[in-house]
Amino acid sequence: MSSYDVVVIGAGPAGNICAYLTAKAGLSTLVVEEHEAAGLFVNCTGIIGVEAFDRFNLPTEPILSSLRTVTFYAPSGHSFRYDPGRPLAHVVSRQQFDHALASLAESEGAHFRYGYHARLIRVDSEAVELKDREEDPEPIRAQVAVIATGFGSNLPLQVGLQGPREIVYGAQAEVEMEDLRDVEIYLGRQVAPEAFAWVVPLQERIARVGLVASKEAPRYFQKLLQHPPIWNRLLTRQPKMLLSPVPTQPIECSYTDRVLVVGEAAGQVKTTTQGGIYYGMLCAALAAQTIEIAAKAGDFRAQVLRRYEQAWTRAISQELKTGLSLRQLFARLSDSQIDALVELGTRDDIIGLVKRLAQFDWHRDLIQTSLNLPALQEVVRGGLW
Repeated sequence: MSSYDVVVIGAGPAGNICAYLTAKAGLSTLVVEEHEAAGLFVNCTGIIGVEAFDRFNLPTEPILSSLRTVTFYAPSGHSFRYDPGRPLAHVVSRQQFDHALASLAESEGAHFRYGYHARLIRVDSEAVELKDREEDPEPIRAQVAVIATGFGSNLPLQVGLQGPREIVYGAQAEVEMEDLRDVEIYLGRQVAPEAFAWVVPLQERIARVGLVASKEAPRYFQKLLQHPPIWNRLLTRQPKMLLSPVPTQPIECSYTDRVLVVGEAAGQVKTTTQGGIYYGMLCAALAAQTIEIAAKAGDFRAQVLRRYEQAWTRAISQELKTGLSLRQLFARLSDSQIDALVELGTRDDIIGLVKRLAQFDWHRDLIQTSLNLPALQEVVRGGLW
């Protein structure tokens, strides 16, 4: 029987950052990952804000390109190009990025066990226990477990926690395209109802194309590929689509005795864009801090681990609520209203406001200020307020 201070389930960015920090704190740490390596079979645009690289001193080798300019396309075909004058984010190879973070955790003494699918979790008064199957003769035991599996695991349910309440679907493929320059955002009810679609350049003639939809994501994805501004440049005619559910709200409770839930498994995802890498890492760092406090006290009961939820709620909950309100408002807009919003984006005063308030990972100030603008209120007026 293997025994550790901390077992982290999932070798994604959130799990690896948590493992890095707990190992650095001197706690024996094991990461278990169901796949044979970190970063396999990931459906993600791989966009990570510059702030994340600065805050966590992230490795830069996995960077494929940088997000410097964004062109927004209205349903009518009109567009505007936003250039903040500086890089907003970097686009990474998730396999290389996750592998680099795993190596970072290993450098601090964390152990990794790949090809181990933790299907069963049980908590008793002395430890938390993991098994890959009921008859497993050598379960993994630890003082505390961190569930960082991404969305879809039933492990939280096994310890009495509920999963995220609502989801959307992300459909994406890596394709070969011509004339790649900016990140492209496509809006409209016929393209991506209630959300948006994207083209994210990676390298010369290689891009990630995808969208978010609450339903029928594969159908809308096929329509997106046939959208003339994309189809006319598309060289990959039958790309392999990856489809993933993404939570739109956090779980009601992210802790219990000897267990914490982090990242997408906890619904810690930006409600504006459904990006989860940075928020997941932020919350994983807070989880590691809580675990270190609990380890020093020798007490991993829920009343101690509750510090984690209090900390991440202070850090991001207002961002999540504000973003969700914006998404709900946007979902009710007609194509003509979206056209008008894109037209607003070309005004010098609006561009100045965006440059002053916009941050890649923090949207609350810009949203709240924008919603008070008379011009924007005029666009969305008509029973939406």
